[in-house]
Amino acid sequence: MKPMERYRGQPLPPAPRIALVVNDALGNFAIATPLARAMKRLHPECTLDYYGGTRTAELEAASVGSGRLYDWRCDALGASPAAVLDAARQRMERNGAYHLVLNLEASEFHRVLAAVLGEEGFVCGPCLTPDGRGLWEYPDDERGDLWRDRNWASNDLAERYSFLETGFIAEVFLRLAYVPPLPGAEWPGGVPKYLLPAAEPPVSTPPVLISTGATLPEKTWPVERWAELLRDLPQPCGLLGAPPKRQERFYHSAGSEERLVSEGLVQDLRGRLTLPEVVGAISKADLIVTVDNGILHFAAAFDRPTVGLYRREVVRLWAPPNPNLVALSSEMGVAEIPTAEVRAAVADLLPSVRQAAD
Repeated sequence: MKPMERYRGQPLPPAPRIALVVNDALGNFAIATPLARAMKRLHPECTLDYYGGTRTAELEAASVGSGRLYDWRCDALGASPAAVLDAARQRMERNGAYHLVLNLEASEFHRVLAAVLGEEGFVCGPCLTPDGRGLWEYPDDERGDLWRDRNWASNDLAERYSFLETGFIAEVFLRLAYVPPLPGAEWPGGVPKYLLPAAEPPVSTPPVLISTGATLPEKTWPVERWAELLRDLPQPCGLLGAPPKRQERFYHSAGSEERLVSEGLVQDLRGRLTLPEVVGAISKADLIVTVDNGILHFAAAFDRPTVGLYRREVVRLWAPPNPNLVALSSEMGVAEIPTAEVRAAVADLLPSVRQAAD
């Protein structure tokens, strides 16, 4: 039995078996796809398995299959730990041990899972020590220094690490996995663009789509400002989100969204579309206005005109290089971004708004 090793860019065997471990937030699913695309490009015969969770299960399932991004998926979050570990064991018994485990998450369970998956191979990212007694130290190199760095959001990150060009989160994960800039990649730093499964929505969706929910309350924008903005828009708007009960549990916006719906300011699309259908609607939208969440990343996959509302301290790390993204922030927080500033950004991106203003 081969002992588990820290990955430092060592060669992998032909047709390697690779596991990618990711949080099941929509944005995390998106930012993992450049790394997945890189693995498929560097190792065309690889088997790439995805350990995600129930919140992104629809996207994961639609990305599995012959010629698609992943070869197999598993709920690592939203299922019992025993069931997850059992599924992983069964997968390895059928296919063989993983040659490389790429873990992008630092939770205790993800560290355990990485150790289980990588027990006979290489592991990149947070992991228990091979004897299970503690947290495994990162490599003694510049990549290891970045893993240990607690300030990825700093504006000078790319200046402090010689292998970074932009410091965008997807580039960070590529470099931490010892993937060099890929020639011909669509985004700066040799980063492949997001690859998301899209499906045609079963209902007609408006040309302007908004998303108000976020996993952290400090990422949200007040409902009064949303209402002010929506009253000024000359065309119908659609509200994207999970079903209201799920939205309330995970995304801190269900109450304010009900007000927008009850006032007739939006077409309520929450829970009416599968996640691939949400991606499909976004791919054809004229404009997306959203807080910093997965919807913003979906829009970046298609370079759609987007106004994104950010906490200032994370813009550099989390704003994708969509050339049509206007990223707004305020030193006082997302809640203090003025409606007039958002309205002006919308007018710059959407010709019909400019015409109405004129």
